Amino acid sequence: MTKLNLDYQRSINPFPVGGMLLLALALAALIATGIHYRNLSVQALLWESRADRIGQLSTGRSGERRAAELALEVKRANEVLHQLSVPWGSLFQAVESVGGKEVTLLVLEPDTGKRQIKISGEAKNTAAMLNYVKQLENRDVFGTVYLQSHHVQLQDPEKPVRFMLLAVWRGQS
Repeated sequence: MTKLNLDYQRSINPFPVGGMLLLALALAALIATGIHYRNLSVQALLWESRADRIGQLSTGRSGERRAAELALEVKRANEVLHQLSVPWGSLFQAVESVGGKEVTLLVLEPDTGKRQIKISGEAKNTAAMLNYVKQLENRDVFGTVYLQSHHVQLQDPEKPVRFMLLAVWRGQS
């Protein structure tokens, strides 16, 4: 058996040099880490403030863009409302009912802003065309009816008259 030597009272240097050196290195690392952390925190705050400013600027632009989009939507909605307020039924009924068999309608072009309708058609003869214009003028839905142009189709054996009218309709403004 080997002898076991137990010394419970060894003369210990209360501050060993190696331990003090290790403690100094740990404190230096802690201080360096603290300084680096503070620098990173300051940098993060700068970047966050820049991001907030950019966000505010882009929100301002998108807010302006959104306001412009809303204005356009309101304008379109007003146009639709204006078109819905036009007495389409009575306009079409008046245009179609007065022609008879002597007038054929080719094109109807309403202009709701000006409260006008352009009518292109073909009549069997000049008298039928003029009668159609007079009948449209006698309708309550129309104020005035103007014959804008007409010409006889000479190449057709029946020689029909092509015409274009402009009718202004009455109603609420």
